[in-house]
Amino acid sequence: MVVSVVVATYNGKQFIKKQLDSIRNQSRQPDEVIIKDDGSTDGTFELVEEYIRKNLLNNWIVEKNRQNLGYKKNFFELLKAAHGDIIFLSDQDDEWAPKKIEKMAEVMEKNTDVKTLNCGISLIDGQSKKVELDLRKNFHNENFLYSKNPLKDLNYFEFYSIVERNISPGCAMAITSEVKDEFIKIYDFGLPHDWFLNLIASLVNGCVFLNEELLNYRLHGENTLGISDDWSATSKIDSFEKDRKDKIVEYQQLIQAFTIFEGRFPKNKKITLKIKNYLELHLAFYKKAQIRTLLKLYTCSQYRETSTFRGKVWDWLVALKLNKFL
Repeated sequence: MVVSVVVATYNGKQFIKKQLDSIRNQSRQPDEVIIKDDGSTDGTFELVEEYIRKNLLNNWIVEKNRQNLGYKKNFFELLKAAHGDIIFLSDQDDEWAPKKIEKMAEVMEKNTDVKTLNCGISLIDGQSKKVELDLRKNFHNENFLYSKNPLKDLNYFEFYSIVERNISPGCAMAITSEVKDEFIKIYDFGLPHDWFLNLIASLVNGCVFLNEELLNYRLHGENTLGISDDWSATSKIDSFEKDRKDKIVEYQQLIQAFTIFEGRFPKNKKITLKIKNYLELHLAFYKKAQIRTLLKLYTCSQYRETSTFRGKVWDWLVALKLNKFL
């Protein structure tokens, strides 16, 4: 199978060389590497151009967008340009294990039902030193992945199980051209592209997690979102209004995505409609924080099964705060 790697860059000069080195030194070489720079002003584009020229990488190309597109549209354009049967997504600041492509491509070639494959990650800091993080209850993969069941080598995630959260960052993902083609047709630039891709795959029972760390995910600046283990009640109350607004936007994006899925995947219409109704109820709660709406959420199996203990505590904080009990 033909393997593509797509890399999105934007003002990433500090770490981009280590990322490119880790791709260039893969045990299985990609057939093409496509890099799109989103209007960097720090010399990232020029550095990548020189890197390709110096290392005689004839199957690598880099282009600079005429205007800043944002990460969602930049990855959309990258996926449109990719020709591979298997496409690996890459950020600009991580480091791949030497056999990342080899091992993930082998899994996808042997298991044709796998449509998106997400590998395990380890955390590193700006000096490439390992970062230790306490795992929350029922969480795996550096607190990205929530599962009440022990993980196997290969883990298939059903549609309903990734509604509340994605299972992995996009830089740990490889997708089939089949999923890419569907994504290009229906993506609405609401949800993050990687979450949307995994949801598409899960609709055909093809969203899979490979329980092996093949990516060093670098923590710096803004990319710590979703990983931090600072979850005291005080910190949550302090950031309450921003978090609530973020949740409202996220649920609006999810509802729009499920509206698309409802029309696009008629065989799954029953479950997509059920989840969409649940999302609309949860959104109504975040907007008005009525306690009776929160109690109604507890009658939904989706809420009981996939919302974490902390998620439920957060919902009660919302209800108590907006009803002026806090």
